[in-house]
Amino acid sequence: MAINVPLGVGAIAVGAFIEHRRRRRDLSIDEAGFLRMIATSVSAGSTLRSAVRGGDHKIVAPRTRRLCDVGASMAKVGRSLESALAHNGATFAAVCSLSETTGASLAPTLHVLADRATDVADLNRHRKVATAQARFSALVVGLAPLAVTAGLVVVRGVPGDGSTIAVASMVLGASMQIVGVAVVFVLASRSVL
Repeated sequence: MAINVPLGVGAIAVGAFIEHRRRRRDLSIDEAGFLRMIATSVSAGSTLRSAVRGGDHKIVAPRTRRLCDVGASMAKVGRSLESALAHNGATFAAVCSLSETTGASLAPTLHVLADRATDVADLNRHRKVATAQARFSALVVGLAPLAVTAGLVVVRGVPGDGSTIAVASMVLGASMQIVGVAVVFVLASRSVL
């Protein structure tokens, strides 16, 4: 029973990690699409406020839509989107503030931000491909022994007399392997080409 708890916690942690990575990847792609949609709307003559409010995009949170509806300053609208735009958030917030102050055409700037977000998404895809071997090796080297150990425990039970020392050492070893695999994944995801 003592082995099942760490394995369950490990499985939950791996599932949460995979879901977190999937959402980050989706947001990176969504950022480029959102900025391109805003740039296109502004190029077609829409105001920045109506472009942000009118688009059916999952980056725009309900709070941001409400700010647009009540006529809040564009600086506030931009700040509310800053955290949703991982790569261009601060710049987009500045563009929103600038639009309110100057009234200048922002379409070219928004197209540049969209291109920049696309470039970042492309670089992330290239990095993922370049580090695939390291991530796969981490899975094989780190998780295969865990699977074998778990299988042996299920088939034969805890080795020895099932003492606390035997169980604790197995749990410690499994935890260290899981941490090692996680470290390789973090390092591979943060590497720069």
